[in-house]
Amino acid sequence: MNSNQRILETFLTLYQGQSLSITETSERYDVAPRTTQRDFAAISEALDAHDVALSLEYDPVQQRYKMQNADELSPQEVLLIGKILLESRALTKVELEKTMNHLLQELSPESSKHIKTLMANELLNYYPLKHQEDLLQLIWDFSRYIVEKTVIAFYYRKNRGEVVLRKGLPVSLFFSEYYFYVLLYNPKYENYLIYRLDRFGEIAETSDRIKIPYKDRLEDGELRKKIHFMYAGKEVTFTFRFWGIVEAALDKLPNSKVIKEFDDASVIIEATAYDTGVIMWLLSQGKNVQVLSPPSFVDKVRDEIEDMLKRYTD
Repeated sequence: MNSNQRILETFLTLYQGQSLSITETSERYDVAPRTTQRDFAAISEALDAHDVALSLEYDPVQQRYKMQNADELSPQEVLLIGKILLESRALTKVELEKTMNHLLQELSPESSKHIKTLMANELLNYYPLKHQEDLLQLIWDFSRYIVEKTVIAFYYRKNRGEVVLRKGLPVSLFFSEYYFYVLLYNPKYENYLIYRLDRFGEIAETSDRIKIPYKDRLEDGELRKKIHFMYAGKEVTFTFRFWGIVEAALDKLPNSKVIKEFDDASVIIEATAYDTGVIMWLLSQGKNVQVLSPPSFVDKVRDEIEDMLKRYTD
């Protein structure tokens, strides 16, 4: 085997994710260690001379060379994605394992084995949501509907099991509190309606065209700041006094801000959100929240509290 063939074979071995030492490579090709060192140097110089994301790195502790690809997923990124998927519980176990296997294939055998070891117990005890619906293809389809502005007709299963036929223009896809949701514009009601992705039945693309009036257009970024638990309602700017963990409240309400601080460590927060969903969150904070304004919103919260109390007094 000539030197060019030897260098090419060494490169391909490194490119496939294996690490090599000078000693084992010298023995493999029956050449002197100095020759192998020159081979590694030639590969490194060739990579540096071209505009590629590859580089040859040397680990002085293990005394081995390894190819690094700046464009590939890192083990840290795969671990992060895996942890988020596990915590979300959004995918069926089959879809989760399929997705994780594809991610792990992007890593070296050593890194893949390490990630599998770290996540083995969590994968074994993964507990998906009750609906058990495959979502990956639906997510892909709805992303296409949104980009291509495709109006769809579809069957939808409501909360209590009733199946209804609906039509609308998908405009956004969200993930919130374990579920994926689709926001559709319905021209009949001239309003946006929210549907849970796993409850869609048969879907048919139509040739209809829906143009959303300019006054009704919503930006994804702004919408995400205002919708909570995927309940819509009316937009309201409100203030509340908060005795809980301030950072958690500000994170839950992305466009919120502290406008006053008190000696007892409580604060007054101003935020804008859609009322139906945010009332649910406010009430979940118990005595740590006192809604202050506007009066109409205070009345809504008070009415909800009174209705809750009736459950325990009637």
